[in-house]
Amino acid sequence: MNNPHNRLFSTRLSIVAGLVLAYSDLGYAEPRKAPQIEEVLVTATKRTENLRDIPASIAHFSGAALEEQGKMNLAEFLQETPGVVINSATPGFMRISVRGIGIDNSPTATIPSPVGILVGDTSFTDPYIGSITPDLSAFDLASVEVLKGPQGTVFGGAALSGAVRYVLQDPHFEGVEARAFAQRTDVDHGGVATTSGVAVNIPLYKDTLAARVGYVKRAYPGLYDNRRSGEDDVNDGGGEQRRALVKWLPTDRMSLKLTYLDQDYEVDDAVFIADNREDRSLDDVLLDQPGNHDFSLASLELGYEFDTFSVMALSSKVSKNVYSFSDISATFASPPEGPGENQAIFLAFNHNGEATSHELRFQSSGDWWMDWIVGVYSYDYEMFFDIYVNTLRQQDVNDVLIPVLGTTGGDVAQETSVLYAFNNAIATEEAIFFDFSKTFWERLKVSAGARFYETVVEGGYTGYGALARAANNGQEVDIYEEILEDGVSPRYSVKYALTDEVSVYAQAAKGFRFGGIQTIPPSESEGVPSTYKSDKLWNYELGFRSTWFDNSLLLDAVVFEIDYKDPQIQQQTETTRLGFKNNVGGAESNGFEVSLKWVTPIVGLVLALDGGKVDAYTTEPFEDASGNMIAAGTQMPGAADSQYSASASYFSQAWGVDYNTYINYNYIGKSFGDLAQTEAVNDFATLNAGISLSMEQWRFKPQLAVNVTNIQDVTEPIGGSSRTLSTGEEQALFTLNAPRTLNARLSFEF
Repeated sequence: MNNPHNRLFSTRLSIVAGLVLAYSDLGYAEPRKAPQIEEVLVTATKRTENLRDIPASIAHFSGAALEEQGKMNLAEFLQETPGVVINSATPGFMRISVRGIGIDNSPTATIPSPVGILVGDTSFTDPYIGSITPDLSAFDLASVEVLKGPQGTVFGGAALSGAVRYVLQDPHFEGVEARAFAQRTDVDHGGVATTSGVAVNIPLYKDTLAARVGYVKRAYPGLYDNRRSGEDDVNDGGGEQRRALVKWLPTDRMSLKLTYLDQDYEVDDAVFIADNREDRSLDDVLLDQPGNHDFSLASLELGYEFDTFSVMALSSKVSKNVYSFSDISATFASPPEGPGENQAIFLAFNHNGEATSHELRFQSSGDWWMDWIVGVYSYDYEMFFDIYVNTLRQQDVNDVLIPVLGTTGGDVAQETSVLYAFNNAIATEEAIFFDFSKTFWERLKVSAGARFYETVVEGGYTGYGALARAANNGQEVDIYEEILEDGVSPRYSVKYALTDEVSVYAQAAKGFRFGGIQTIPPSESEGVPSTYKSDKLWNYELGFRSTWFDNSLLLDAVVFEIDYKDPQIQQQTETTRLGFKNNVGGAESNGFEVSLKWVTPIVGLVLALDGGKVDAYTTEPFEDASGNMIAAGTQMPGAADSQYSASASYFSQAWGVDYNTYINYNYIGKSFGDLAQTEAVNDFATLNAGISLSMEQWRFKPQLAVNVTNIQDVTEPIGGSSRTLSTGEEQALFTLNAPRTLNARLSFEF
């Protein structure tokens, strides 16, 4: 069909073709002698490979570089990657969109994220009712890998549109090593905070047993003001992170690795939204909003090398716990002037999840006619979620009523509440997967893989209180559902090396995300189904990779097109304002990404430019629960129409001190906070810069780094929406970007 979107994709296709043809003109130039771009090895495909040999879009961030630039969370660096958009509200709550796939861009949405979060090969993505997003400190981290496009063949239902993969620093046998740091963060219009940490590597027995342990105490400065109470910077919080890894080589062929990780966070007043676009403040909250959450990982990885193949077994246990207390008074009407705490309506919820996974993988080694991986996977997830909504006035009545009645306090509170509901659910995935690849004529590599899976989600929803009865014809709610789905997630790729420096590749891959059971009573009048099914997508991409001038200049480009079926969307009922999930229509996304990196002839000077465009839109019209008509062609939330990042860094030495300076300009294009397009967000740029000084010859190798982000102090919303309340009032709420921030970091090695 000859429509504008097809023509646009054809144009982008010609860009890649033009780059391939351009090689005939540039390839014969006399190469200039210059420092070379270093090789990057990744394990994103469950093999250790050179990133540039993999026919897929992968971005790599070195842990050491993130430390040097004082990066504290994912939002501070992932958005420099074209096609990746983040709406980050508060630690642990963020929404990541890759290539425009992410219909609900609210950081507190309960739909599981379309982007997988993994530590090594262990998934932290919730299959049913989204929870917190682990956001690890960069300290003593090996790297972060961003995999664009579905990863269903490799990681199953955990990565519909892409994945963010943390790689922890392994123990080594080369001697005792200790590292420590302290970082001071000072935020304009906000508070100050200090974060510190220490890591130690200890060989325990010869060259066969070693341990690496780490501890980080994190603090986050307050950013938001409560105009009603007059308190500033109310949302300061903090927590701790602990890591421990043990590596053992019992024989030359066998390896064993134990990993433990946990992190917690606590805040006294979690204000993270603003009621305006100009400053980080809110007037509609009557109560403090405390909250806390934690997560942990325990895993055992066992490997054995045979003469012609290897075996790897991985067993992991992940747990997450969240408690949140929120003032939702403004959900129904703006609170009156003055303190008025007795007018408050509050919401408290607990979300506890535990997942156990097992993977057994066989992989070729030695002299095979092709490379192969074959494995089996099992995943079991259990969850408990409860929510309690009530008025402060009714709570005061209950405090008097319960002793008089002499009854169970919990029963009275539930029955007289606005809403009390809980959900017990389990989700499982069983899968068999494989990946085969063969190289012909030393230049053509053909790969094919697939994952055959079966998923089950079952559970119940029980609800009491006024809203539950209103949604269920005056009755309490008690429902139980089970959904069973199966399918295949294939991946195909072809890579051809035109020369040792220039190659092209094509890839097609499919991904899926779990379906689920509704968390409110089904209602035909409100458009609430009893269950919602999994959503699936196909990603097609064509890439060009090249290095020039003796590997000193890198130029890559990729075009992609995504076909998205049955997207999951979170909506609210009109009468009770309860959240539910549904599948709607379809969507498509297409665009391109270009990356340029140049290690210039000026020794120490490196220039980089990354950019891209995404056109993600709905393909079928539908009416949402608020009565908004969403037309075909509507831009998807979280789909910035364009992004680019330009940077320059310079490394040199003076008086025995190594210094590294950098400057970065990052732009993210216009998008919308919701499908109804009630509010435009993003469309702004930030300027960032920093310098680090390293004294490698000194005792303890001190390093001092000073970085400033958002130098121009630009304030813009990165998420948000507006609506008309039942009272006729207009309400708009926004998540705003971080203000100008100064980080000073001092680190040592022993």
